[in-house]
Amino acid sequence: MKELHVDEVVIALPTHQNKAIQECIEVCDQYSTQTRILPDFEQYTSSNLQVNNIGLLSVINIRELPLDKEVNRLGKRAFDIAFSILFFILIASWLFPILVLIIKLSSKGPVFFKQERWGLNNEKITCYKFRTMVAESQDIDSDGNYQQASKDDPRITTIGAFLRRTNLDELPQFWNVLIGNMSVVGPRPHPTPLNLASMHTIDNYMLRHVVKPGISGWAQVNGYRGETKLPGTMQKRVNFDLYYIHRWTFWFDCQIILQTLINMIRGDQNAY
Repeated sequence: MKELHVDEVVIALPTHQNKAIQECIEVCDQYSTQTRILPDFEQYTSSNLQVNNIGLLSVINIRELPLDKEVNRLGKRAFDIAFSILFFILIASWLFPILVLIIKLSSKGPVFFKQERWGLNNEKITCYKFRTMVAESQDIDSDGNYQQASKDDPRITTIGAFLRRTNLDELPQFWNVLIGNMSVVGPRPHPTPLNLASMHTIDNYMLRHVVKPGISGWAQVNGYRGETKLPGTMQKRVNFDLYYIHRWTFWFDCQIILQTLINMIRGDQNAY
């Protein structure tokens, strides 16, 4: 589907083929593809239904989201650009040199860390952070499993622990916001190995990617950040992300930004 650059799928199956309809929806969800169904059935799994027309045909839009509207997307993008420019002028201009110097003097290795993560519509993006671990530390263990940062992780430097606890390590991602592959607020982008491990085990996991990822999100300000060893923890994070996606407003973003600032001052016990 990705190779064919499919933007939208219309499902036109008879009512008794409910299983086939659901399978089509799940495949479209995996690729963050808009899905519509001709209303010739009685039961289906959905949320935020909207009835639209394509020509003379009435179709049911499986998922009508606030950010599907162009005016909302443009407004959110304008806010992202303005916010990130102000950040670089008013804060990064003096804070970044200090953090760069501290990181450089405290441990060997590059100041910045970059990692492949997944963004809007599952597109791979390069996510930037201040380095918080010893140089050349490994993300994959001897068994081939992805190693999330954990409490008392020996890979994390002393300065890195402080940066993580205060969320200062995430500040370079304002560059991602400025160039347009992230937003100030949205579901946190996960590394590729974590996405691959979760996409088939966590319900509706891939629906996180129907909007741009963010520097902070509704899940994070509610305590669901950091390590997610248990499937239940990841599921709760995804549920918070989906709540945000379905109920996005400009003021909701402002609320999350304010709560993020409060958490930065207090320090986050799940940030390690």
